[in-house]
Amino acid sequence: MKAALAAVMLILAAPAAAEELPVRRLRLAEKANRLVISGSFTDVVDKDVLGQLSSGFATTILVRAYTYELAEGRTVAFAAATYRVLYDLWEEVYFVRVHDARGEREARFGTLAEALKEATALREMPVAPLSIVKVGRHHQLGLIVEVNPVSDELMQEVRRWLARGQNAVAGNSSFFGSFVSIFANPKLEEAERTLKFRSQTFYRTGR
Repeated sequence: MKAALAAVMLILAAPAAAEELPVRRLRLAEKANRLVISGSFTDVVDKDVLGQLSSGFATTILVRAYTYELAEGRTVAFAAATYRVLYDLWEEVYFVRVHDARGEREARFGTLAEALKEATALREMPVAPLSIVKVGRHHQLGLIVEVNPVSDELMQEVRRWLARGQNAVAGNSSFFGSFVSIFANPKLEEAERTLKFRSQTFYRTGR
């Protein structure tokens, strides 16, 4: 009984924690039966991270997106994307590899500015199947961006999710617990840089 009560309290606390996040306006669209988002998060890169990008060592940026329904205060979907930036010291080019629900793609760039722009952009990133984003219900997205996460367990879980190439419904995903713990307990984060924000409130019209 106590365990069940604690779970309910955590779930109820999640929307309140999300409401404390700054709002960042994202472009939302419906594409191929999925909700997709576009935007940027360049501000996750500080002077130290900028220096790392040209060091010859790989830098990994992890993006996690949680779609939640406001009225019921529940998470309905989870999505992730990874960005791997590597500077080739011999060829003097930057390789940026992006992996999300659509699969993996890689591009090369001649300047740091071009590589940084690619590695900090959401370009129609799929975040939820339209079938679970109910028409007329108000939703928001909570996003967490991390530079070089140190948790091997987290990265392995994300890789398994990406390997499936689909969005996970929160109720069937271990990431649901991660949403509650990260947004309600920010001290649990472990990464060189972390950025958290939420989208504007939105709803589907069904048209």
